[in-house]
Amino acid sequence: MLNLLILILFIVFSSPIVAAEIFVSNTEKNCPEWSQDKLQRETNSLMQQMAHWDQLYRQKGISEIDDEVYDQLMSELTHWQFCLKQAPHSDFPVEVFPDNKLVHPVAHTGLSKLKDKQEINRWLHGRLPVWLQPKIDGVAVTLVYQNGKLVSLISRGNGAEGVNWTAKSRHIPDIPQNIENAPPDLVLQGELFLHKEEHRQQLLGSDGARNRVAGLMMRKDHSSELKQIGLFIWSWPDGPAEMESKLRKLADMGFPLALRYSHKIEEPEQVQKLRMHYFEQPMPFATDGIVLKQEIEPKGNQWRSGSNSWAVAWKHPLRHQVTQVREVNFTIGRTGKISVVLGLDKVKLDDRQISRVNIGSVRRWRQLDVLPGDQVTLTLAGHGIPKLAQVVWRIKERQDIQPPDKQHYHALSCLTLTVGCEQQFNARLKWLGENLQMTGVSSGSWAMLTEQKLVTDLTGWLALSAQQIAALPGIGDKRAQAVYSQFSKAKNQPFSYWMKGIGVPYMDKLSDNVYHWQQLEQKLAGTQLKQQLTTGQFKKLSDFVNDTQIKAIAEKLSVARITGFDRENGVVVNPVGMVQ
Repeated sequence: MLNLLILILFIVFSSPIVAAEIFVSNTEKNCPEWSQDKLQRETNSLMQQMAHWDQLYRQKGISEIDDEVYDQLMSELTHWQFCLKQAPHSDFPVEVFPDNKLVHPVAHTGLSKLKDKQEINRWLHGRLPVWLQPKIDGVAVTLVYQNGKLVSLISRGNGAEGVNWTAKSRHIPDIPQNIENAPPDLVLQGELFLHKEEHRQQLLGSDGARNRVAGLMMRKDHSSELKQIGLFIWSWPDGPAEMESKLRKLADMGFPLALRYSHKIEEPEQVQKLRMHYFEQPMPFATDGIVLKQEIEPKGNQWRSGSNSWAVAWKHPLRHQVTQVREVNFTIGRTGKISVVLGLDKVKLDDRQISRVNIGSVRRWRQLDVLPGDQVTLTLAGHGIPKLAQVVWRIKERQDIQPPDKQHYHALSCLTLTVGCEQQFNARLKWLGENLQMTGVSSGSWAMLTEQKLVTDLTGWLALSAQQIAALPGIGDKRAQAVYSQFSKAKNQPFSYWMKGIGVPYMDKLSDNVYHWQQLEQKLAGTQLKQQLTTGQFKKLSDFVNDTQIKAIAEKLSVARITGFDRENGVVVNPVGMVQ
């Protein structure tokens, strides 16, 4: 009767519904805006790259890419295949070199990875109670004992066969060579990991732990560092049916970690708490998530690589979020500096929706070689600012994108509104408004004024009336009056505010003893400033003040009787107004 019940439960939990709830494609996600031919070519290219990473990891233990990044790229590949109406590739065939290979007595099935709390709760429905263990970040192996003696230690390889690591096992104290109370034929599956002290996954990530273990196991010599390797047994095919009995028996045989780090789950809320526990708290090993498993498992001879309905994984919160670049934008700032901002497919990172990231200069953009269609990883830097961490995959067909000519933009360019100057000129107005302590006059407000050609130079707003502002689309009388009020107040701001606002360089070296524009011109003709500034600084200041466009601005401010610029017969009228 018990065997019949076990068979029925296995059939139910192995049904295609499980696969469907795990692998169902996100049909709400838009397909790439490419032709079918291009999508096919890019899909093939990404598939080849994924297969290469798979081969390196399973054959040589080399991980060129983080697990979480690999999983996200695999999800993208699956989505593209869905767009092409093709069956998804959930795994790639990996050849194990004939030399020194062994067949696994029981196949390594792998784990389906669920994305979030909702998927976890769906999987748990009808299965509780289940068991939870940390997903140790290491290298998977099979251990084979016959009459209590270890006869084989086999790397995971392709799940069906792997490399014979038996000789290495003698140098790893955590692997018992002989077990007194073992059954005659014992097959175990587990994880070789690097012993850590007070390891916090949230802060340190995996810290190269898996690569270190793989490297030690792949080396021809028997390094003394093998003593740093531990073993966590996570599966005993054809072992005791009850998990508690299985865990106690493993501990008695010399494998105590599974008993210590296994938790019976009776309520879904326990899962999230324990996941964060293993993510945040100090541990003796690196982890990359948690594993949930049913107590009832099929017989070992029914296990197949890539097919496991009785256990799933839930990875830790992402430290690196993968997204696709949609566009490359060039922004020109107030001083003429050109920055590159990538438009991205919107992603969530630490509860923030990210759709763009500033990557800095054109030079860095060229070094990164990042273009629309490429896949990049994002992290959050200080103050929650998104940061591009890496370009993890580049689209095969590259676009030819040319940045603005840097020769056209500099400290004295775009002082008036002309074709190609819209960005820099609006940035100058925004800077001027901020330094004149205007409130409620946003970048959008300035852009609207320039789009309607009401402001075409840095002083154009001084002569605007409330009625002219109210005539702008969508402004209205109330907002127009508020903007006009800010413009009026700005006219009475101190001279130093105006100096900084129009972009006079090295204000920190000038403000203490310059009270008027004429005074600044006179000082430039003398020797005092040459002693205060370096040669380069003096030239930059002199070029700015003596530029014909700047002189024109100063003259307009004089006509408007702005403090520090007003003149009467060439004599300073009001040398006051500096903020001390």
